[in-house]
Amino acid sequence: MDDFIVFASLPDIGQVGGLVTKHLITELKADKIADIRIFEKPWVKIQEGLVDPIVDKFEIFSSKDHRIIIFSGSEQPQDPNNLLNLCSTLISFINTIGIPRQIYTAGGYHRPQLSGNPRVFAASTDKNIILNFKEKGIEILDKEIEIITWFNGLIMAISKEMGLRATGLFSEISETNKPSPLAAKSIVDLFSKIEGIRINTDKFDEDHESQLQESIRKIGPVELFKKNINPGIG
Repeated sequence: MDDFIVFASLPDIGQVGGLVTKHLITELKADKIADIRIFEKPWVKIQEGLVDPIVDKFEIFSSKDHRIIIFSGSEQPQDPNNLLNLCSTLISFINTIGIPRQIYTAGGYHRPQLSGNPRVFAASTDKNIILNFKEKGIEILDKEIEIITWFNGLIMAISKEMGLRATGLFSEISETNKPSPLAAKSIVDLFSKIEGIRINTDKFDEDHESQLQESIRKIGPVELFKKNINPGIG
């Protein structure tokens, strides 16, 4: 395949990366083309004397119409060696398809005092991409963030070592312990703009509204209002 891009991301804080890739798979009607399996746990399950391996599965999809490869999964490996093997295997698989024009990844950027719509910040292995983003008014991760961890950081590091261009898109989130659909929406909207791909994001708004209604049901509208004004309250 020539002139294709890759979007590879896994759930992180706020589950942002996972929400983004799952949405892209659905909206771009991507077809599954492969999966990667790793033995994450050093044990097996046993039931009635029968042994069953504990295997984490990660999936790779392709949208030929949009010339994009999407990598997704339900969680990140917790063992550093497994994570390294996963990223290396993914890059090796991509190389069997061709040389991607760009590899994207995505995640959450924790900002406890967040107000208004979440902003997206970018980082890249390529200086020209950063200069281009600045010219377009896209915000860049700067002095506040010095490291990018786990899958997002490692996939970008391996890409750079392999001479591939990789870009990370990170959206602000105020809470880390629940899904952040608006953060995922902001990343998809920016990605859509950068690549010129029309992607509907109404589902994220619906999920956010459902979260609000559930919060109102649990803690009441007054307490929810206080929490939104000052995340430290409650």
